[in-house]
Amino acid sequence: MRTSGARLARTVPVGAAALAVSAGLLTACGPGGAAAAGGSAITVAVLDDPTRHMAFWAIEHDKVDLGGLKVKVTYVPTQTAQQAYQSRQYAIVETSPVAVALAADKGLRTRILSAGVQDRDATVVDVASASDIKSPKDLKGRTIAISAPTGSSTIQLRYVLDKAYGLKAKEQGADVRLQVTPPDSTLTLMSKGALDAAVELNRPRYLAEHDEHQRPVLHVSKEARVLTGADPVQTVLVTYPDVEKSRAADLRKVVKAMGESTDYARNHKQQVADSVAGGNAGDADYLTWWWSTSDLRYGSLDTDDEAGVKAFWTMAHGVGQLASEPRLGTFRSSAAPTS
Repeated sequence: MRTSGARLARTVPVGAAALAVSAGLLTACGPGGAAAAGGSAITVAVLDDPTRHMAFWAIEHDKVDLGGLKVKVTYVPTQTAQQAYQSRQYAIVETSPVAVALAADKGLRTRILSAGVQDRDATVVDVASASDIKSPKDLKGRTIAISAPTGSSTIQLRYVLDKAYGLKAKEQGADVRLQVTPPDSTLTLMSKGALDAAVELNRPRYLAEHDEHQRPVLHVSKEARVLTGADPVQTVLVTYPDVEKSRAADLRKVVKAMGESTDYARNHKQQVADSVAGGNAGDADYLTWWWSTSDLRYGSLDTDDEAGVKAFWTMAHGVGQLASEPRLGTFRSSAAPTS
């Protein structure tokens, strides 16, 4: 029997869903800025989420040789992400593959340096344990809670329901109704019959996984892999063409360091989780569990990563968020790792 997992707060899942706004944020930036003077620190902005703290832990704790390069990592709260991206004060920023494509359509081309977070089984649709919904087909005519209308989990959900089950999912006028709902209220609303199901990922999914009152009915990201042929890459790290031109060698050093830092976190899961959790056993348990559903790909842009980025573009195009599927070669940075 699963335990309640109540000691962990049901916060909004921070990931590509929270970065859905960044298309507008990136577009709001002008063509200049961002490039720092040679020899100054390379600045990196990622979302303020414990998984990102794990990815950069080894860099920040001197476990990685930076070759004399200074790297400053800033963890950007979701609430202030807009100002951070509009300022263009960072040489490298985290965003979603969809945002990269949308921004380019509006005149701002960024260059992909690295993959970020990969979704292997992180996105799941849960229902109340007593629900009469037994399969994804039973979601027809039902209401599913989502965290954001254009978030990564929503893109995957809509694509999978359409391609695998013939169900159109939108906020209004579709086979399945999507309703933006704070993750910390979904279980209560489901128990009262106000919601039929909820998309869960990251911490909310961990809590659902350990709550006997909920059960999964659709493993969205697993089915997305079957449909697209790749594990979706939810986020990427990008730079700007002027930074790429002026600091190419430094960018390559940062990318190499990110890869080594990510490898350290992967090879020392418990140590890094305990440190990031700051002594909170519940948080440490969540962070070690997280690796079973996702992967950190910072510092990597191999063929699997590229396929994961393309998978997201395919899904976004399939649900109408992109007018066409971009070619990754036009976005890949010359400073990206070659293998």
